[in-house]
Amino acid sequence: MTFVDRIKDATGPMMEMAGPVVEQVVERATPIVEGALEAAEPYLGQIRQVTDPYVEVAKEMTGPLLEQAITKIGPVAERISVTYGPVVEQALGQVGPLVEKAGEIAVSCVEAAVFTIDTATGGRYHDQFENVSQMVGNVLSRNGQGSA
Repeated sequence: MTFVDRIKDATGPMMEMAGPVVEQVVERATPIVEGALEAAEPYLGQIRQVTDPYVEVAKEMTGPLLEQAITKIGPVAERISVTYGPVVEQALGQVGPLVEKAGEIAVSCVEAAVFTIDTATGGRYHDQFENVSQMVGNVLSRNGQGSA
């Protein structure tokens, strides 16, 4: 499993939980952004008139430099990839079990905190804390199927 796949596995449950919140934010922010764009429209045209010549000069000056940098850096990047790619893969293989163990420890800490808070509040908020504990456990598990 590649490092990117591992990141996707770890963040998948968080992204699912964040979806409704992001939708609400977008829904509330859209009218504000649209109003700001309407108010800024006259100024944007003026800014474009003033800056366009400078942008064109910057493009003309930096284009060759960028191509030169890519030409010089390309072979070096390839050598680095060939030389250190296996080392990075080996390191990721060794880090995997440590990340798993850290996740287990974090879930245990959350469970202990939930128990302590539950005891301190006399169980009044047991359901809410249990839900949080389960969500944290799911997020910290590799496949999003863990339990707290």
